[in-house]
Amino acid sequence: MSISTHLAFVTDDNEINVKVAGALLKRLGWTIETFDSAGTMLARLEAVQPAVILLDISMPDMGGESACARIRTRREWKDIRVIAYTAHAMTEDADRFLANGFDGVLIKPITVASLTQSIGSPRPN
Repeated sequence: MSISTHLAFVTDDNEINVKVAGALLKRLGWTIETFDSAGTMLARLEAVQPAVILLDISMPDMGGESACARIRTRREWKDIRVIAYTAHAMTEDADRFLANGFDGVLIKPITVASLTQSIGSPRPN
């Protein structure tokens, strides 16, 4: 299965954070799918592989760090960019996320500029 180069997943249990990230991603040209839990997002990965996943760190069912660890165990998902989408803004938190498999850290609240810096625009087909 190949990566869908224009698709981004937004995974966050906070509806406002999902709406904000989704709106900004759409403005940048991404197609999005949203999830309110890591479990449902991981299940969807079995069928569809996005180019990027914004993954909230603190969710009730499974935290983003655990979900990222599961993603990184699957060879077929190795090229998906996983971005920590978090309010945890301390340098040591960001360093830990990067050391544990995340490709980047996006601090809430986000802006078009911070989102563009973290993930850029969709790759052309």
